[in-house]
Amino acid sequence: MWRVIFYERRGGRVHVDRTGPWLPTKQLAQQWANWFGALGYHVALQDQGSEMERRKLGSPG
Repeated sequence: MWRVIFYERRGGRVHVDRTGPWLPTKQLAQQWANWFGALGYHVALQDQGSEMERRKLGSPG
């Protein structure tokens, strides 16, 4: 199981939102991450073991 994680800047801090739904495959999570990334969101993928995979380098502005 995989999910998309969102990063956003709130004042001087970077907030990580882990409320996205769990998806059955990494490929499906990658498709959603690519779509949100194309819209300008800073995203990462997370697996059930809590390992994170950043999709876009740099911190959100």
